[in-house]
Amino acid sequence: MAISDKIPSFAHPTEPITGLSIADLNRYLPVVQTADDIVMTADNMKEGIFLADCLAGLAKLPSESIDLIIAEPPEQTWVINSEKKHNTLQDFFKWNENWLKEAQRILKTTGSIYLLCGWQYSGMFHSLLSNIFIVQTRITRHNEYAGSQSKIRTWDNRMSDIWFATKGDEFLFNQRSALSGNTKSAKDEKRFSNLWNDIFSHISDKKNTAGDKPKALINRILDASSFKLNYVVDPFMRRGDVGVIAKLRGRRFIGFDIDQDNLLIAMKRIDQT
Repeated sequence: MAISDKIPSFAHPTEPITGLSIADLNRYLPVVQTADDIVMTADNMKEGIFLADCLAGLAKLPSESIDLIIAEPPEQTWVINSEKKHNTLQDFFKWNENWLKEAQRILKTTGSIYLLCGWQYSGMFHSLLSNIFIVQTRITRHNEYAGSQSKIRTWDNRMSDIWFATKGDEFLFNQRSALSGNTKSAKDEKRFSNLWNDIFSHISDKKNTAGDKPKALINRILDASSFKLNYVVDPFMRRGDVGVIAKLRGRRFIGFDIDQDNLLIAMKRIDQT
């Protein structure tokens, strides 16, 4: 539903969209950018968030210009374009293959991608990533909301996967080149575990948990695979979790989302960070 079609609630007349006042709409709607507004070269990069399908957005970014990609592709409804059309599993596979190829193109030689997913499609993403990147490891994380990803009424799911892959062998990890080896002391070994059962979500509005990422999770990825002033891309930005933390940590952020409401909320959150 377009914002222009929304009717302000009588209970909250200043919030036609939850989390956005009329003043917010007047401030952010006029400056919404789309993929057509992306004009960049490797020597002239700019931060920004865009109302754009991830494929259209990634295609406008220069080759070998991005340091880190943090992505959580939509899964449950297989919504893959701005028309919110439902697709077959084959369509879903091909679409993911296409955007991952664009992701590989825009990453620097030292760049990395972290792909967050549920267990149902984890094998598919492993296969896709293996054909395009070098898969370094699968991270298993505690996720108390993962049970909502499946209607199977057997074991109560409390985990999700994160695939960590790189463009090449010269990737950066833990503030140094991976080729230089790990010189951390034994007391820091826990940091390198691919079992992340020490990170918990703290989400106040459980009605809007889809795509929400704990701050500690984003911080851990940024610490491991980026420096200050590096460019970080989130192709499925939702409400801007990655962008907010990236800004706080001194990274440069580019994000895409096809939902205008989410985009406006992300604009507000990042602007007020």
